[in-house]
Amino acid sequence: MNIGILLCGDVPAKLIKEFGSYSDCLKMHYRLDSYGSVKTWNVYQNNAFPKFINECDVYIIGGSPSGVNDNLNWVKDLTAFIQSAFRAKRKLFGICFGHQVINYALGGKVEETKRGWGLGAYDVLLKQSIDELTSGQKMKLIAIHRDQVISTGAGFEVLAGSEFCPHYMTKYQDRVLTVQGHPEFTSAFFNALLSQRIDIFQQDEIEAATITEAIKIDSLAFNRFVTDFLFAK
Repeated sequence: MNIGILLCGDVPAKLIKEFGSYSDCLKMHYRLDSYGSVKTWNVYQNNAFPKFINECDVYIIGGSPSGVNDNLNWVKDLTAFIQSAFRAKRKLFGICFGHQVINYALGGKVEETKRGWGLGAYDVLLKQSIDELTSGQKMKLIAIHRDQVISTGAGFEVLAGSEFCPHYMTKYQDRVLTVQGHPEFTSAFFNALLSQRIDIFQQDEIEAATITEAIKIDSLAFNRFVTDFLFAK
């Protein structure tokens, strides 16, 4: 299987030595190298894309400091690529910005909401069982976002949500999976990332969002669900 990472942002330079790059993070948490050949295209800096849509069976689109409404050329090109990949029945997995841009590209709407930042770990209600987490149970992943999917892509099903973020997790048949949270983040990385964002967040916001040992994050169960969705025969 050929797996493509469409890079829309990266780990801050000061954190790469300790935590690795964003592509490293995705490869580790989803064991991508064990499922096939992995290639990364730097979309946000180089506007680089696969030459052929069918070059990969699966495309993963992760987080970004940019938004779908920022009127950036690379976001416009990414939107067109997603539409082509969808028509070609490639599997798509979107995280945070990836969740937003996939829904946006396929007919949804994304906005900066009046609810403010989704920062830290907050509960969402599952509408479908996710690995060991059952429907009706709450799931908690790390999150850092201000934009939200206001309406989903055409034909998308909402698998999890909350009053704060109603369209938190979406799916289209067995081909597209998206999530607003960051299941690929560890608590240590997220806390370190917060320390690099003092230009955006106040100290009390950082302290409230910091992930402590007392907070149970459901990333392991969620990521098992992701790998089954993307790679199960």
